[in-house]
Amino acid sequence: MDSTEHQSIRVQIFEYLKKVCGGSPRGNDSLAMIGIDSVAMAELTFELEKRFAIKIDDDILDVDTVDELIQYVTHRKMAKTK
Repeated sequence: MDSTEHQSIRVQIFEYLKKVCGGSPRGNDSLAMIGIDSVAMAELTFELEKRFAIKIDDDILDVDTVDELIQYVTHRKMAKTK
């Protein structure tokens, strides 16, 4: 995966979080702090699977920050293309 694709994932995740949570989340913000509760996490999981054509497993529950979410999605996307 090149840096352009990684940047695209980053931008799309930030845009989605802005739309859902309002405000302007930063990379080091915790998902809980920006309003991602268990219901929002389920919706986020569905959206990520659909948008990036990846399969998300229970490891997503270990993700705490926006940057970790971006890394998680990037890793899943890379694993899918191998």
